[in-house]
Amino acid sequence: MLWALPQINLSEVLATPASRPKEDLSLPYLLAGVTAMVGFWATLSLNIPDFSRYVKSQKDQIVGQVVGLPLTMLFFASLGVILTSASTVLVGETITDPINLIGKVGNPTVVAIAMVLIIIATLSTNSAANIVSPTNDFQNLAPKFISEKRGVLLSGLIALLMMSWELLKKMHWVDSDVSVEAIYSNWLMGYSSLLGPIAGIMIVDYFVINKQQLDLVSLYQRGGRYADVNYQGMAAFLIPVALTIFTLTTGYLNWFYDYGWFTGSILGATLYYCFKRQ
Repeated sequence: MLWALPQINLSEVLATPASRPKEDLSLPYLLAGVTAMVGFWATLSLNIPDFSRYVKSQKDQIVGQVVGLPLTMLFFASLGVILTSASTVLVGETITDPINLIGKVGNPTVVAIAMVLIIIATLSTNSAANIVSPTNDFQNLAPKFISEKRGVLLSGLIALLMMSWELLKKMHWVDSDVSVEAIYSNWLMGYSSLLGPIAGIMIVDYFVINKQQLDLVSLYQRGGRYADVNYQGMAAFLIPVALTIFTLTTGYLNWFYDYGWFTGSILGATLYYCFKRQ
């Protein structure tokens, strides 16, 4: 941003109209983007107890999330929009990948500082947020064999295997015409379609069914007041997932996938409520 601002007219950049396919209407296109953005936070919204359980009061965790999440997201999202728009003026092409944009900077010192900051941001984000939930999951699966360190390494290995082809593409060892934007958009919308039903089920179960009252001891007891498997919850989750797969494979009901987190959470919540009231 410090490199770009002196070279652009910020008001003109902000006034640049949105670029989208002509056949796409503005409202559906906007809602699909909102769905992808919600998908960005869908994981953390489900495993936020991994972090909020350490606070001393409800007020502390509410203030922390209200201040720490929306404001920082607004800043970084605005940063991405401005720099992407500015790249057209600065280098003559629209560049959405910050790494590629940094490569266009002619000052080696600026490039070095920017790369160090990106490395720090990547490490801090993953170590403080993304790696926590899968590490806890692996530890809970086999606590005698998987320590926190092993859980972190296992999570990193799986992530590396899932995106290994993308690393090879960046090293120009493989060629692909699939854009980074398409990859991230499809990924965000895809897993938001899976996490939406879970969010809807959790909200209904806690606020509607259990009235915000849980027996924490019974949650970890066999034969307690809570069943070992919540079959109603599983059914309420699998039905929206099956509908998402049907949409992707047949091309029908595209809106269900395009707005996946919202449609999935609403359907999952509704089904779970109905199953529990039977």
